[in-house]
Amino acid sequence: MRSRAATRRWPPRLLGRPGREYKAGVRFVGGRRASCVALAVVLGIPTTVVASPAEPAPAEAASAAPGPRMTEVFDANGTLVARVVERPGSATRLDLVPGSYRVVAPDGTARTVEVPPSGVLVLGDASPSSSAAATPRPTARVETPTRTAAPRPRRWTRWGAPLLATFIPGLGHAVAGRPGAGAGLFVGAGGLLFASIALGQAKSRREGAAFGDRGRSATRESLRQLAFVGATDTLALLWIGQIADAWVTATGKRVRGKIDHVVSLGFTRATAVGIRPGEPAIARYDDWTVQLLGRVSKRVMVGLSDLGLHLGPRGQVTVQGGARVAVRAVDTPRFWLVPAFGMILQGTSARGTTPLGGTAAPRERGQFAFVPYVQLEGRIFVLDRLSLDVAPRLSVPLGTRFYGQGNAIPRYAPTFELAAGPTVYF
Repeated sequence: MRSRAATRRWPPRLLGRPGREYKAGVRFVGGRRASCVALAVVLGIPTTVVASPAEPAPAEAASAAPGPRMTEVFDANGTLVARVVERPGSATRLDLVPGSYRVVAPDGTARTVEVPPSGVLVLGDASPSSSAAATPRPTARVETPTRTAAPRPRRWTRWGAPLLATFIPGLGHAVAGRPGAGAGLFVGAGGLLFASIALGQAKSRREGAAFGDRGRSATRESLRQLAFVGATDTLALLWIGQIADAWVTATGKRVRGKIDHVVSLGFTRATAVGIRPGEPAIARYDDWTVQLLGRVSKRVMVGLSDLGLHLGPRGQVTVQGGARVAVRAVDTPRFWLVPAFGMILQGTSARGTTPLGGTAAPRERGQFAFVPYVQLEGRIFVLDRLSLDVAPRLSVPLGTRFYGQGNAIPRYAPTFELAAGPTVYF
């Protein structure tokens, strides 16, 4: 029977366990054979060592195939002009405004380039190698943000553009880098101004001066009055809108209507053209009012409206006010469609006496009128907190409705009005 010592494996593990590292710097990766080789090396016995196959290189060391690169181009003010997805062996041509630009490579390095007067900037490798040329590659894809065709205007135009546009329509757009739009606004405002003056002076001064003079045609006079109302309202809205848009152009802001406002303050001119007694038989009825509406829910606005004052002949005074309920039925970032229902309460003082041959004419008593109406209002936002409003209005006065200059509409007479004006949101 073999002893326990004889059954031990030979050679013994004199230098440690396989797979562990020791102070001598030797790491054993095998079992009995590795221990024998290590013992022979220590004793100086010539030994031939066969190396094991090398482990495969890590995946990070392998060279990956080149992929697309993203290059960004900024103007002198730091505004992103273009993003270019480049591929090896392809070149990209950009049409830019001549000037200085900063090109940021995919690795973060930046360089400054000058675009010549031709306005052409070439990015990428325009001369690919023969191996790359043999394989067709897709062209580069250019991603350009909106409204970045030209560098941002200078900083002083933020306040200078709307200030200049206040006095000369279109001048604000010209200094903000849009001369074409400025020229169009100037021509349009000038045409509307001359049309308003011409239509206002087209009234015959002798009409109604002679007894029995029929005057001009009622249709012709109605068309003149309607054209005058349209020209003056359009001129006023265009003047206000181009001032606001000059600031938007100079700052590069994006306009979005203030849907979460608390109150709104509006100024409105409501005008009707109708028949009146005497000559001329056609008159223009202007109603200049102010309204203050508060938002009571997400889409409903309620408040005071049609606050105004009219002065008539011989000291006659008309004071009016009312209430309105409006609903924001349709809303986009720059346009709202708002149907509304309102009522006007109007009180008119008594008319003063007029001596006639030493005898005073009978004094007229004061009057009271109630005027319900409906309207469909369109609001165009030129700033986040400023809109230009246009609304057709249909009303039926339940009593004589007085306007300025002694004009009045009898009760139960359906009246069609055109309301226009700005509204500010707080």
